Amino acid sequence: MHGGGPGSESSYDGGGAAASAADSPAGGAPNAALRGRVCLVTGANRGIGRATAAALARLGATVVMLARDARLAAAAREAVARESGNERVTVVPADLASFSSIRAAAGEVAARFEAVHVLVNNAGVNLARRQVSANGVELTLAVNHLAPFLLTHELLPLLRRGAADGGARVVTVTSEFERFGRVAFGNLQGERRYVGLLAYTQSKLANVLFTYELAARLAGTGVTANCVYPGLVATDLMRDRLLFRAPWLRALWGRVLLSPEAGAKASVYAASAPEVRGVTGRCFDRRGREVRTSRRSYDVVARERLWRVSEELTGVGSGGATV
Repeated sequence: MHGGGPGSESSYDGGGAAASAADSPAGGAPNAALRGRVCLVTGANRGIGRATAAALARLGATVVMLARDARLAAAAREAVARESGNERVTVVPADLASFSSIRAAAGEVAARFEAVHVLVNNAGVNLARRQVSANGVELTLAVNHLAPFLLTHELLPLLRRGAADGGARVVTVTSEFERFGRVAFGNLQGERRYVGLLAYTQSKLANVLFTYELAARLAGTGVTANCVYPGLVATDLMRDRLLFRAPWLRALWGRVLLSPEAGAKASVYAASAPEVRGVTGRCFDRRGREVRTSRRSYDVVARERLWRVSEELTGVGSGGATV
């Protein structure tokens, strides 16, 4: 499951034009709504990420798929290009559990493109057992929150150029489960006590806090920041969980949960809908409706504190400019 349910889109891996793109049949000539726009999607080799990449490609965008698994990414790239009828689809490898890999991926994007118009922070994990990243950071926090924080920072120069060329949007996939989240600053990485579900809901609340703080910091720049609730979606996000391992249970989840294509509508709407151009600091669902997030997500003190902690953990601002 992804988004609405606690659970990886990859192992770390909605309204108007957006809805029609997500619902359009495979193949055929792409729509021209996003022609000339560079859209980057993380966790794009499967699930919601792949469905988002395909929908944006159908709208005519130049799509950059960030993914860790090169083999799966190559296959996903071919499928997205074929289904959308758009060959302007490329892959950039990135391990979102590694700060150096994130920086290298951003450098590769900058070498290939003059601007980025849309960044969809989609990739996520949901782990039953505590693990740490290559940087020694608890893995759920590293991939679900710190990776979007760092990647967005590294791509800001390109996003600012995109803003000067018709506007730029940062879309971060959170979850309805952020409503159950608490940012435990005293035990942020679960060193003293780790519960996988709590680590996941904390990271999803962090996605919303990050979005609102980013929107405030980028106000007036032409770069907007919004988050989305995709709904309860059948993806591999729960594959580390016992109730998702058995084949017959996976088949059951597939019947009762939304498809990745349905879940992707929220991201595609926020990334492309003309009516939300210039709108920032909001959360949308897959029907394009603005939703009110949890009470904790509007805590300005908490979001500013989380920003400072995120800067410290990623090294952002230690040797140069920050947002």
